[in-house]
Amino acid sequence: MFWNYFFDKSEGFIPDSPLPTVPFDISQWNEQRGLQFAWLGHTTFLIKIDDKVILTDPMFSQRAGSFGWVSPKRYSKTLASTDSLPLVDVVLITHNHPDHLDEDSIKALIPKTSNFIAPLAVGELLEKWGVPHKRIFELDWWQLKSIDGLTITAAPSKHTSERGIFDKNLTLWASYGIRGKNQNLYLSGDSGWFNGLFEIGERLGPFDVTFFEIGAYSNLKGQMEVHYTPEQAVKAHQAVKGKLIVPSGWGTFDLGLFPWHEPIERFLIAASQSGIEYQTPEIGEIVNLGQVGDSEAWWEPFINK
Repeated sequence: MFWNYFFDKSEGFIPDSPLPTVPFDISQWNEQRGLQFAWLGHTTFLIKIDDKVILTDPMFSQRAGSFGWVSPKRYSKTLASTDSLPLVDVVLITHNHPDHLDEDSIKALIPKTSNFIAPLAVGELLEKWGVPHKRIFELDWWQLKSIDGLTITAAPSKHTSERGIFDKNLTLWASYGIRGKNQNLYLSGDSGWFNGLFEIGERLGPFDVTFFEIGAYSNLKGQMEVHYTPEQAVKAHQAVKGKLIVPSGWGTFDLGLFPWHEPIERFLIAASQSGIEYQTPEIGEIVNLGQVGDSEAWWEPFINK
């Protein structure tokens, strides 16, 4: 598995040049009062709902992992600095894998973040990195945290947790429902397909927008159970009663045994066949709910020919 991931890969698994980003424009962000979001690469989303700002799984480092040069290197651009971001009401963490819980990103966000919400037992690491205890809220599945009328509920997912060799599954992982006054959102986190998605749809749905990861699947034993394929992500979106789906977890790091553009191409085929609504914004692009969706294949010029 190690050899396959890091050495036995043919040309085309990463782009020849870094994928582009739209420079994040905080003036556009601040002047808009309704629901909006921006994909900042991997599974990092900046979301505004009910005038509250949520940042999911912040990951702005150049490598996704705890093993130095061996860890996958970012092949898309990222923010020059978290200083360009607005003040954050909630950093929302789905699990403790290094590509979702990044030490440098968390430390940089401490001065501008009011609350950190994470699954059970993840808070100890946040405190170790300097997050004040009073700002950390740990949730078990189906527990919720209310912030000025905004309700965030941790929900099940099918995944794992660890940051090293000897801490397998000692902390929880989760997906989240985010319910505001007028909109309802779902964040998948990393997960494989499981029938509990239907219960999430019944208890927390329907959802106006869902954010599903599509790009870390594998046929290797164990991996196929804990990551959606693009087709499964579409099926899961329907199971939780989603209306609009936004794919993530692709176009940033080389985390699979396939060309970098395969996940989004498979997703588009599955989404079109299912007749669901979707948006595929560029990294950094600010999307306002209700505007004409950007579903153009902006990545096509960067596919290795």
